[in-house]
Amino acid sequence: MATVPQGVGPTLDADHPLLRPGYGRWVVVTLLLVSIINFADRAVLNVLAQPIKEDLHLTDTDLGLLQGLGFAIFYSVLGIPLGVLAERTVRIRMLATCIAAFSIMTAACGLATNFVTLLLCRIGVGVGEAGTAPVSSSLVADHFDQNRRGSVLGIILLGAPFGFLLGQSVGSLVASEWGWRAAFYAMSVPGLLIAALVFFTLREPPRGLAEGAIAEGTQEAPSFRTVLGYLWAKPTFRQLITGFVLAGFAMNAIANFVLPFYLRGFDVPLATVGVMFGLVSFLSNGTGMLLGGFWFDRLARRDPRWALRAPAICLSLCAPIYAGAFLARDIYLSMSFVFFGNLVLAMHMAQTSATMQNMVGPRMRATTAAVVALIVGILAAGLGPTLAGYLSDVFSENSFAGGVFFTQCPGGRGVDGLGTNLDIACVRASTEGLRLALLSVLPVFAWGAVHYWLASRTLTRDMYRPVPSSGRS
Repeated sequence: MATVPQGVGPTLDADHPLLRPGYGRWVVVTLLLVSIINFADRAVLNVLAQPIKEDLHLTDTDLGLLQGLGFAIFYSVLGIPLGVLAERTVRIRMLATCIAAFSIMTAACGLATNFVTLLLCRIGVGVGEAGTAPVSSSLVADHFDQNRRGSVLGIILLGAPFGFLLGQSVGSLVASEWGWRAAFYAMSVPGLLIAALVFFTLREPPRGLAEGAIAEGTQEAPSFRTVLGYLWAKPTFRQLITGFVLAGFAMNAIANFVLPFYLRGFDVPLATVGVMFGLVSFLSNGTGMLLGGFWFDRLARRDPRWALRAPAICLSLCAPIYAGAFLARDIYLSMSFVFFGNLVLAMHMAQTSATMQNMVGPRMRATTAAVVALIVGILAAGLGPTLAGYLSDVFSENSFAGGVFFTQCPGGRGVDGLGTNLDIACVRASTEGLRLALLSVLPVFAWGAVHYWLASRTLTRDMYRPVPSSGRS
């Protein structure tokens, strides 16, 4: 079993400038903005997937690769060296650089002319985004103590619903007026502004600051191999990462294909669906993340195991709720089910991120976040949408009775034009195929819930406990 020091350095005065409440609030607001633009740049592709598919004659497998493995492999793999770098460099500068990079690559997506060029641009977005999560998690841990990290991360994770609202609403409205390419250009501008905000207004904190056990200058950052061994020796981590991957697999499959499902299965314009679903996602995910952060923090103060038991219960409820959404034939009923499904699902996220940080010391937190991003990125964010897209193509082909589906229905529309009998048959088969694919991934939620419950059994033993050096004040 790999070991690292549990804590070193002097006890720090709570009046340190970077621990003052006003500055702490600004850190949270700024990291929330980072999270918002991060998710907005992902969400804009979700809402544009259907028009891009029809314009570039893509398949659902192509869409799954663009939103899944094509993005996630580089995002996840590069997160490791960037996470290790974050343990050894000025994190504020690194974060600003990463934001600027993925914003520029988002604009480049608007220049794509086929699947390959769009894939390369999405890889570029993934490369830029790879460094944001490890740095943000590390900064939170150095500004807030262990009992507050779940709540703070719950606020920062509101970037997901805010980002989806921004990306889907703005993306659909801009695309309806000026085309899908213009939507990518529009979404790149806020990211460049936020990169400047990070660079000029945040300050680099000493590592271990919030725990009064400053590691900067007194403890070498452990190697990646040491961190990996330290994590893997903890039963809680092994069970938790398995549950997180399974939950993320199903969650990403749904998130990346639910908008194409509505555009195919219901006669509603792109702008309307984008705004409607953006609001549903914002309200449901936002409420769920706040409840999961603050409510589960309160439960965990009574018994730390509830930090993972409560998410286990939530995940077990997701499958039947989402099943109602994909079986409903009325769009308002379907979105009502999605609202409650998103709310319950989002409750597991803040406590998962906080628990990962609470198991390790100050010089391991960015690397830990990168390790988690690698595993979850490839196996959940990568494989979830990719497999869902593949299953959708298989089920669509089986549901089509008018010949060879991919020959007769390029981009999911009839080869002889819109509104023809063939086109109607193509859309019907494409809708039914996607419905069956989404239903197929739902049992994975229950599987993930089992591992969360198992992780809770060893959580208390596996928590990190700082031990300030003796004889120092």
